[in-house]
Amino acid sequence: MTTNEIKKFVLKLIRDPNSYKYNFGHVLVLAGSTIMPGSGALCCLGALRAGVGLVTYAVKVKSLTQISMFSKPEVMFFIYKTAADIIEFVKTKKVSSLIIGPGLIDDSNVLRNFILKILFSVNIPIILDASGISCFNSYSDKFKNTKAKLIITPHMGEFSKLLNIHIETIRKFKQKITSEYATINSLVCVLKGKNTIVASDKRIYINDTGTPAMSIAGSGDVLCGIIAAFTSIESDIFNATKFAVFIHGLAGEMSEKARGQIGVIASDIAENICYVIKDMMIPYINLYSMIK
Repeated sequence: MTTNEIKKFVLKLIRDPNSYKYNFGHVLVLAGSTIMPGSGALCCLGALRAGVGLVTYAVKVKSLTQISMFSKPEVMFFIYKTAADIIEFVKTKKVSSLIIGPGLIDDSNVLRNFILKILFSVNIPIILDASGISCFNSYSDKFKNTKAKLIITPHMGEFSKLLNIHIETIRKFKQKITSEYATINSLVCVLKGKNTIVASDKRIYINDTGTPAMSIAGSGDVLCGIIAAFTSIESDIFNATKFAVFIHGLAGEMSEKARGQIGVIASDIAENICYVIKDMMIPYINLYSMIK
């Protein structure tokens, strides 16, 4: 990430005195379950700490009690039954980006059809992770020509199953495979791991931030939240996503300095997002005032 790229993005994060919450996006999180209530909560926390204006957590009635216990008081809730409920909410409530997948439990065919209805009905950025990806195993061609601005965030194992390509082959040719898949399917692909790859339309970014301390449950959920927040204010979703990956890694590094390599948990990473951004903003606050 160059200094100039950082400068351009940070200037978009600095808030005008006359701004209000909808200037910074409304993220809808469709995630979590009775046995994994924290997954969506971490998505929400990542989005909030990355500066989104408001967050709504979409839940089924049966999981509301468990999920609400893990969520910040700033998070709103929306109870849904069908894909049509989600689509209507997106269209009427100024939703700027949508996360689908972390912690969801459902029959793959049912979940896949549910997600496809949404992908072909709304034109906002949609981030698919975890179950939102795995329900498309061997059906990865279904992502073509969707109305949504699609971002998928698999780790190496998930990507292997999605494409039905041996994991060692992906490791050997990961840049080429990730780039070609993203270009053919007109989406942004984030292949997570050491030196996370972000690819879209023949553009590719290799991340150099992060630490093995981030190899923990929930780290990817936090990343989804950051991506959702940044795609809410940046129309170029490739740039928004690569900056989210960059910040996520720096927040992990900051967490390791405080907790040690084996003591970091996902919520530590989420809570450090704002401090990383704060440090990055300091040189540009006065410049922002001069531009305005």
